[in-house]
Amino acid sequence: MALTHRPVTAADAEEVASLMTRIAADHPTGFELSAAEVRELLADFPGVVCEGGWDGGDLVAYTTILPRAPHDGSQHFLLFGDVDPARLGEGFGTAMLGRALEAARRLHAEHAPTCRARFHTRALAGRADQARLLADHGLVVDRHNFLMFSDLTGLPPVDLPEDLELASFDPATAEELRAAHNEAFRDYPNGTALDEQTWAGFMVKAAHTRHEQSFVLRDPRAGGQVAAYVFVHEYDLAPSGEPGREAYVAYVGTLAAHRGRGLATHLLAHTLHACREAGFDTSSLDVDTQNPTGALGIYERAGYAVRHRQDNYALEEGPVT
Repeated sequence: MALTHRPVTAADAEEVASLMTRIAADHPTGFELSAAEVRELLADFPGVVCEGGWDGGDLVAYTTILPRAPHDGSQHFLLFGDVDPARLGEGFGTAMLGRALEAARRLHAEHAPTCRARFHTRALAGRADQARLLADHGLVVDRHNFLMFSDLTGLPPVDLPEDLELASFDPATAEELRAAHNEAFRDYPNGTALDEQTWAGFMVKAAHTRHEQSFVLRDPRAGGQVAAYVFVHEYDLAPSGEPGREAYVAYVGTLAAHRGRGLATHLLAHTLHACREAGFDTSSLDVDTQNPTGALGIYERAGYAVRHRQDNYALEEGPVT
């Protein structure tokens, strides 16, 4: 049966969340939201495009496009989506992905036609059906990510440097922290600078932020400039699928002038101890398997172990002519 396509609205949030839960029970996606989080995504993230595919009255597939502001000559688009596991093999994924790419191309032509376009998505490693689907639409494997997990036992001791000052995430300094984050990841492979609106929605206003468990090291000798940071979120549905409260480590960064001192190691240890003391049961994070900063080793020493791997796919296209 042909699907009926239409934009997802807040009224569809329960149905979208139920579909995501069915999908995650079949295979981890890294993008499972509660109904409240679906509503928040639609309301607070500018430019987001979410479309559903309905078979009669049943939602059987969805796609989400998260545009990013142009950066370094390219506009980036993150694409997420999937199909109800009970309806695989019926061509729904092909139709939905094709529509999402065309919608992203229209956004690119409207907002940044003189830039290149780069479309990103992920698939669970080993899923041949997803790999074929993405390849058929021109996306190729770019990099790989691990979802890592810790039960918050056997944490390393905390040994923060005495010459730096520790503070928690202060929303009043959000713009300064955004600039520091963008600078820390400026040379990261395929890195994308976060614009002010996206940062405000994702890091300041969102219900998943945990500012009390997010920490910044500042250098008083340099006017209190940011030296390193660890930012924690807590989602309604734990990315690992484990019960209890899970601290998701969204970002770990060290500014170039302070690298080589083990600041990420020290601050992450402090953060995980603080999370455990605050009642968190587990922690998870997502890391590039070839992270040039050596983050994988940092996380392993902090007690994290790999749960699964996702393959990153990308498609690059030139400016609109």
